[in-house]
Amino acid sequence: MGQLLTRFYQRQNARALMELAPARNAGEQPPLPELDRTTLLQALTIVGNYIQQKNRQVTVIAVGGAVNTIFLQSRPSTHDVDFYNNSLSVADLRLVAEGARYAAQRIPQLNEEWFNNHTIFFIPHDLRSTLTQDALTQNAVIFHHGGLKLLAAPWNYAFCTKVHRLSNAGKARPYDLNDAVHYIHRYLQTHRISTVSLATVQEWFTTYRILWNAAVEQIIARVNATYRAQFHVNYNVIA
Repeated sequence: MGQLLTRFYQRQNARALMELAPARNAGEQPPLPELDRTTLLQALTIVGNYIQQKNRQVTVIAVGGAVNTIFLQSRPSTHDVDFYNNSLSVADLRLVAEGARYAAQRIPQLNEEWFNNHTIFFIPHDLRSTLTQDALTQNAVIFHHGGLKLLAAPWNYAFCTKVHRLSNAGKARPYDLNDAVHYIHRYLQTHRISTVSLATVQEWFTTYRILWNAAVEQIIARVNATYRAQFHVNYNVIA
């Protein structure tokens, strides 16, 4: 009976995940609009109010551009708010989806995918709980209003994913290097240290099952150089 209930829950949870991560067919969708900080805060406030009206409190963990645009303010805009939280119930996932649709009906710039959990499908199943707990422990609050709280994903995880994409020349985006620099800077600030060893960064990659190769080491050198210039230090922060 317990196994049947677990399978039922997994099926229900999968449907809820897909409700927040609608499929996009290449060539059929227009480019996603750019959303600035003001628009994102307005939209998230609407979602927070919606959830509060339902007498619920929901915490989600944001990754990527939303963190940079809202919290770090290192980018002027982003396409969406991408999140995960492996501890959310099906009811909470659906409540977030309803709140997101409610906001989209009131803000013309928003499309149906502006608040989504696409990223969950790229996180290995057995790392989802760890990454959720690490974000809760880190407790970097990027938004909190009404019934909605957004936390930043672990800074070291965010850093590794950016470096990985930078190491794949065909997939890298213009803002990735700057994002990586800001993530490692925030990690150092959070832990009150000025440098982190290359061996530690390699351990992060192993933990998150991200490939480490010569291309990654070249990106690390670029991160060091950009960090030195941007934060006016004369040493490598990763050494």
